[in-house]
Amino acid sequence: MATFHEALKLKNKISPVLLKRAEVVAVGVGYADPSKPSLGAGIIVYTQKKIVPSSLQSLKGVLAKTGTGIPIRFVPSGAFKTNSALPEPKAAAIGGFQGRHRPFPGGVSVGKVSPDATGTGGLIVTKNHKLYILSNNHVLVKNNSSASAATVQPGPADGGEAAKDTVGRRFQFVKLVPGINFQDSALARPALNSLLNPRYLLNSSGRLITVPGHVSSYPVGQQLMKSGRTSGFVRGTVESNHADVRVTYGGALGVLTFRNQSIIRGNTGPVSLPGDSGSVWLRSSDRFAAALNFAGTSDGMRSISNPIGLVMSTYGLRTAVPVAGGTFKAGAIRGIAPKGNHSYVQPLTKEQRNRIRVVYSKSSPKS
Repeated sequence: MATFHEALKLKNKISPVLLKRAEVVAVGVGYADPSKPSLGAGIIVYTQKKIVPSSLQSLKGVLAKTGTGIPIRFVPSGAFKTNSALPEPKAAAIGGFQGRHRPFPGGVSVGKVSPDATGTGGLIVTKNHKLYILSNNHVLVKNNSSASAATVQPGPADGGEAAKDTVGRRFQFVKLVPGINFQDSALARPALNSLLNPRYLLNSSGRLITVPGHVSSYPVGQQLMKSGRTSGFVRGTVESNHADVRVTYGGALGVLTFRNQSIIRGNTGPVSLPGDSGSVWLRSSDRFAAALNFAGTSDGMRSISNPIGLVMSTYGLRTAVPVAGGTFKAGAIRGIAPKGNHSYVQPLTKEQRNRIRVVYSKSSPKS
């Protein structure tokens, strides 16, 4: 029976080779058999939906040469793509995941214009006693650049317009690069704190909950839940951690590689559809924020998500927690990975963290 540490070491060794093959879209570490966690860890190789038998045999031959005996499981997931592309604009509605909210909470439609993009404002966060909207670079940022961009709620695909629905501007983001990426994240700063509600929309009927904090790590098998602009409220399970993934962005960005990602599978249906980019997964047990969704498979059954501990530490964020008097405080941090347990998300190395650069909007002060 393989340990997660053994599986992770082998994954790190073979992943660069596997991801050069067109049929492989991701490589992660999960259970050898999800229905029998007691059988230990294995490597999960995610592939295109359809592979000719000769290609699959060739792939298995490459893996057989490792000679380690660590179980390897093939999952025909299909390619992973960002999910902010949406149908033609429609009239703005009031309430619900796709409607207009003032003040607006996490879990609802948000976006930018020129070029239009609509995703989800996943979480209301705080630093330096100010509130911010946490979402993805490709939802809030104009062409992956430092150019100022208006943030509209709801997003353009839900009828949002710059003239009447601008709630703030993109503030900070991590630039996406042709080499290795670790997150697709961005912050928008509201014109006024009062435009944001430091809560999280749980259902289309308007039920709001408090997100008391975020976790630094979580294991394979973790039960999660989230609200997104398109899929609404859903539940999922962490299928693999430490995943290296090729994600299709299209346009000038093309296909980008991400490391140290989580792949989360829907428990009963799609969890990552067009418009769900930027939605934030919460631990089902205590509502602590766990991961930031940014891509998914064409059927929506699998989400690619950044571990939120890395995202929050990159910007120096905490979740925003409402308190009496209409104000807010910084949320707690929990869930540090147990020493030696590589089922959990592991922190990046110092070298990897040094690659991450936060970019400010040209029109935003560094505060």
